[in-house]
Amino acid sequence: MVREKKSYDLHVDLPSGVEQADIFAVVERACETIGLYISHIGSYSRNKYPNSVHWHFKRDKKEAGLIDATFRDVKSLLSLMIRYSEPEWVHSTAPLLQAALERELQRQCRR
Repeated sequence: MVREKKSYDLHVDLPSGVEQADIFAVVERACETIGLYISHIGSYSRNKYPNSVHWHFKRDKKEAGLIDATFRDVKSLLSLMIRYSEPEWVHSTAPLLQAALERELQRQCRR
């Protein structure tokens, strides 16, 4: 029996050589650019993805919904995870966050 997916991912194009230390500033600037704030920073399954960083982004503390993002240092992957059940603002804002992250990463690499 195939299980129905409950979410989808948006992958952020990472330039080569991006490290975990670079990602923190990029994520902060990108979320501020589009009016989000970081409500949580942690890791994503330390056993399964060691050295990963996981964020939750929200528009308003009292508003339902959030965007998840995870950076996996081992594979140098940054992806946003959006649950299908999230409110509409999450689905419409996630591509904006993806684009803002890619712009900030390009700026970071020019330095």
